[in-house]
Amino acid sequence: LEFRRVLFRSLLFRLGDVDGALRHWQQDLLPLLERLGEARARAITLGRIADILELRGDLEEALRLRREEQLPLFERLGDRRSWAIAIGHIADILKMQGHLDEALRIRQEQELPVYEQLGDVRSSAKTRMKIANIYRVRGELDQALRLYQEGITSFEQLGDKRSRAITTGKLADVLQQRGQLEDALRLRQQEQL
Repeated sequence: LEFRRVLFRSLLFRLGDVDGALRHWQQDLLPLLERLGEARARAITLGRIADILELRGDLEEALRLRREEQLPLFERLGDRRSWAIAIGHIADILKMQGHLDEALRIRQEQELPVYEQLGDVRSSAKTRMKIANIYRVRGELDQALRLYQEGITSFEQLGDKRSRAITTGKLADVLQQRGQLEDALRLRQQEQL
C-alpha cells in the first residue's frame, strides 16, 4: 500500500506539480527506498531531485546532493558508468557557477578516464566536446579547435550525423572567433548544412 501511494504521488511530477513531486520524492520516496535497501533506485531519485533543484536555480543544494549522497551510492554499488554520469553533472553545475578550472579538471581527470576504461567511444567523444566547450569559454581557442576537429572525426566514425553537425557548428564558431571568416562560412555551408 505504501509503495502504491509513492508511485501515485510520483505522477504529480508528470502532471506538472514540480514542487509537490519534489516534496514527495524527498519526504516519502527516499526514506522508503532506504528502508527497502534500494540503493540504485535511491541514487537515481537523488539525481532527479538534483535535476529539479538545478532547474530551479538551487545549484548549491544540487551540487551537495550529487557530491555527498549520489556519488557515494554509485561508488558503493561499483557502478562506474553511473558514477561518471553523476560526476559529469557536477562538472556542469561547476561550469554554470563559473568554476571553469574545477569543471575542466573533473572532466579530464575523473569523467573521461572512466568512459575510456569502459570502451564507451560515444560518451568519451561527448565528454571531449564538453572539455572543448570549457576551453572555448576560457579563450583557449587552439585547444578547443583541436578537440572539435577530433570530435567531428569520432562522430563520423560512429555514424552520429547530428552530433557531427553540432560539433561542426562549434568548430565554425571558433574559426569565426579567430577571424577565419571564410573557413567558418565554408564549414557551415558545405559541412554543417
